[in-house]
Amino acid sequence: METMRNLSFLVTTLTIAMSISTTLSQSSVQNFLNCLSHSHVSEIIHTPNNNSFSTILNMKIRNKKFKTPTTPKPQAIITVKDGNHVQTTIKCAKSNNIQIRIRSGGHDYEGFSYVSDVPFVIVDTLHLNSVDVNLQEETAWVGSGATLGKIYYTISKKNNSLAFPSGVCFTLGAGGHFSGGGYGNLMRKFGLSIDNIIDATIVDVNGNILDRKSMGEDLFWAIRGGGGASFGVILSWKLKLVQVTPQVTVFNVKRNVSDGATDVVYKWQLIAPKLHKDLFIRAQPNVVQIEQGGKKTVQVSFIGQFLGSVEKLLPLVSESFPELGLKKSECISMPWLNSTLFWYDLPIGTPLETLLDTPKDPQPTYLKFKSDYVKKPIPKEAIETIWKKMIEGESLYMQWNPYGGRMEEILSSETPFPHRAGNLFLIQYINTWVEDSPEAIDRHVNFSRSFYELMTPYVSNSPREAFLNYRDADIGANRPSNVTKIDIARTYGKKFFKGNFEKLVSVKAKVDPDNFFRYEQSIPTRS
Repeated sequence: METMRNLSFLVTTLTIAMSISTTLSQSSVQNFLNCLSHSHVSEIIHTPNNNSFSTILNMKIRNKKFKTPTTPKPQAIITVKDGNHVQTTIKCAKSNNIQIRIRSGGHDYEGFSYVSDVPFVIVDTLHLNSVDVNLQEETAWVGSGATLGKIYYTISKKNNSLAFPSGVCFTLGAGGHFSGGGYGNLMRKFGLSIDNIIDATIVDVNGNILDRKSMGEDLFWAIRGGGGASFGVILSWKLKLVQVTPQVTVFNVKRNVSDGATDVVYKWQLIAPKLHKDLFIRAQPNVVQIEQGGKKTVQVSFIGQFLGSVEKLLPLVSESFPELGLKKSECISMPWLNSTLFWYDLPIGTPLETLLDTPKDPQPTYLKFKSDYVKKPIPKEAIETIWKKMIEGESLYMQWNPYGGRMEEILSSETPFPHRAGNLFLIQYINTWVEDSPEAIDRHVNFSRSFYELMTPYVSNSPREAFLNYRDADIGANRPSNVTKIDIARTYGKKFFKGNFEKLVSVKAKVDPDNFFRYEQSIPTRS
């Protein structure tokens, strides 16, 4: 009887506590909205009561996992249009203990930029999308919400010999992509995006709008590869543009395992990082069906780009990589801007204006992505084992992106992004599917994890390195997100940043000592 009374008392207490917590939460949210409504921000607030709310929220959700009725929704989406809007939002969120998530392109594989397990609002930068090119300086100021497609198009239309080294997916938003590194097919020639960024503007936790001079070199260092969302809301970036040839040459050569693809891949590991800086060749293993009966094999696409003509490319490949068997008929010359559509796997002749298309509400798929760095060639026997494992799955494929060139020349401490010299290539593991059943979701996620486990002997270790922009909660995450434990942060932080993690923590402690800007894999303060 006494036990029953104690149990009843405990349940009642918990119910009251939860009710009080919910009431306080709702009160904080209402106070936050009232705070915003008394300012000029009111016209760009979208709450669940607005017809626009679902459209804006879903516009950039690409992982179907985060498009379910049970997915936590923001209390509001603030589609900021200028620095004043951001300042007001930060002030009102701080005073009411509301968490902020910052979204630009929405290509966050784990949804950290638009999902949280505590009351939160989204600051969406889609309207901060200006691209202002200065031809005399060969620079451009771009807003955090500008897509790579708009950036590429605007730069090239001003001068088709100017470009910017950045990602292949042109619907990426500049804000998150740049602050995590900015990885693309010009990196062997020019490095990452962050290696070509010379200024930025950010709204800090105190509501100050800072540029490189006023924020100081430590914070400017941190936001170029350390993830901007740990330190503030980045409004814009100043890019130092690069010179490219009027025409580039691209190709996509496919080789099946039965045609000797394993030997070609093995040789690719040895030479791809040592090729001329002007040549970038990605190896992309994929499972294909070769017979009506359903027999599957692995096909490897060798997708390349050369800053120059076919006539210069062919002798270079013939001498260094004859195993590829590249033919003139497999090569296509085009302006650099057109090549950005080729890399997105769009048909030749696709209008360049496609780069300007506003991302629509996508039809999302479920996805699980992971990453690895390879420092020693994977033996042929192991490659064969990898192919067999791929065929066991249903939809996993990989992108192997070569290092070398400019990436070898930049010190690992120059930016927070530490994965420089000593790497042969970066692997991105890509698994997407459409089935909704819990069994299918578990099957695919578990296969991704087992495949990652299989790769353990062939990739970096102590730590097993990972790329910040290829979000993967499996390597460590703080949950709930309003409690940041430094030992957990150190687990993922060492994989993302290696020896740069402690400096990032020091910068964080200086600019955001109360850890207002946080998410599941953010940089912590020391306490």
